[in-house]
Amino acid sequence: MEFDLETIFTIANTWILPGWLLLLFAPSWKYTGRIVFYLIILVLAVTYAVLLFGDLGSFDPEAGSSLAGLTEAFSGPKAALIGWIHYLAFDLFAALVIAKDARRVGVNRFLMVVPLFFTLMTGPVGLLLYTLIRYGYTRKFQIPFEEEATPGE
Repeated sequence: MEFDLETIFTIANTWILPGWLLLLFAPSWKYTGRIVFYLIILVLAVTYAVLLFGDLGSFDPEAGSSLAGLTEAFSGPKAALIGWIHYLAFDLFAALVIAKDARRVGVNRFLMVVPLFFTLMTGPVGLLLYTLIRYGYTRKFQIPFEEEATPGE
């Protein structure tokens, strides 16, 4: 099955915008998490799976064993699109976790613009920034949503 990759790219880039806007402007709304996860991220995951498994014959399991192999594997537009959708979905998922945890911890909504912006643009940098902000609020380096250790553990 052949797809218009440019159209899929444009739709995917547009598809994520409502999710990011909800996380920025309505993180406390009871439907934000559900919409972002089930409607936006999972639709990207289905798109990713269709593109990835629709051409399984060209899959090279050795491609990731060297930088040269990885470069070659991502040199085509379809592989680049698959990789891009991977980034879009996981960066938005990371942002969802960050936003939900920030709400739980009590991080100021307006301060959250910074790590969410950086998560959108440079995923791991946004996560790093949120970790530092979270530390400022909790004085603990702890994994988001990790339960507090009970005495004696």
